[in-house]
Amino acid sequence: MKKDTIEGCPTCSSIGELKKEEKPERLLSHWPIQIKLMGTVIPFLNNADLLVAADCTAFAVADFHNRFLGDRKLLIGCPKLDNAQFYVDKFTEIFTNIPIKSLVCLRMEVPCCGGMTMILREALKRAGKEIPFKEIIVGVRGDLLKETVINE
Repeated sequence: MKKDTIEGCPTCSSIGELKKEEKPERLLSHWPIQIKLMGTVIPFLNNADLLVAADCTAFAVADFHNRFLGDRKLLIGCPKLDNAQFYVDKFTEIFTNIPIKSLVCLRMEVPCCGGMTMILREALKRAGKEIPFKEIIVGVRGDLLKETVINE
């Protein structure tokens, strides 16, 4: 195996600086992004605008980075295939211990994807936090269907 590759998954770290000519238009500022891979210390979320996106959204929306990511910190997962209780517990821990500036839930229009919004609502309730929270629903063709403010 090459020496310049990382074996395994680094835990909650920032992505190093790139040379100016290597930088794409948008770049994730941290890794990992999967909710299941988050440790208990997540320094990059401190005072962050957090985007929690259902896995499929990045594939359904052609310009995902430009339309939704921007300067937000990203966590992704699937409310149907992953353990919802694990997600509730993980987000309760995050919202309890880390100051989050704002929260956006980006999900698909399919009914099973609505679980992500419910998970985040429950975690905020358990953490006793009122964070500005918005839900954005996209269609299977990548079109914006609905944007709802849940908490201001």
